[in-house]
Amino acid sequence: MLLFAKNIDDDLRFAAWHISEGEAFFRDDLPLSTDEAAEVLKHQDPLRTKEWLASRWLLHQLTGAQQRMPLAKDAYSKPFFVANTTPHYCSLSHSKGTVAALLSLHDCGCDIQVLVDKLPRIAPKFMRTDEFEWIAPYPEHVQFLLKHFFWTSKEAMYKAYGKKEVDFKAHLFIEPFEWQENDTIKTHGYLRKNEENIHFQLYLGMYNSELEDAPSFMWTVAVMIRKFD
Repeated sequence: MLLFAKNIDDDLRFAAWHISEGEAFFRDDLPLSTDEAAEVLKHQDPLRTKEWLASRWLLHQLTGAQQRMPLAKDAYSKPFFVANTTPHYCSLSHSKGTVAALLSLHDCGCDIQVLVDKLPRIAPKFMRTDEFEWIAPYPEHVQFLLKHFFWTSKEAMYKAYGKKEVDFKAHLFIEPFEWQENDTIKTHGYLRKNEENIHFQLYLGMYNSELEDAPSFMWTVAVMIRKFD
């Protein structure tokens, strides 16, 4: 079930889908490469299998291409289009039966996170003291949402960066923004690690579900703007 599909910016297409369909719905319209077919067989959890298929099916819909372009993963497990006929980058995400796909002309990452009670408990693993101080003036329920935003924002930047060994507390930074529950929030993020200094444009939003079988979730899209010397 399509939850939304939007053009965030001129070259940013982003969509989210909640899986209420059977596996055959996605598999029957998703030709896989040999490597992809082998990869999907590795998933033992039926839900994870459907998330894998649904996210790639959704990405194909975003491309608008008649023939699906298979994906592969680089040495750091970042997905990319195998064919060199498209200039686009892509990113995928999943959370508890909801999937998202992103298509961009620039290095990018996306992440969604269904609202869960446990996330505030683990927030000290990815948030610094200054970040907790920044959200402290907000009411408790808003702090709950903002902690999900910090997670999705840092995860999206990590995906856009596309390499390993990133400490979410020490290396990833988010410019403060004004909380707006019903609008897309635009801010900036940075990765500062050793000699690397990378600037990201961040887009953050909340899907506030009114459907019984679709959860509410936070989402972030990160686009790499430039690397500083």
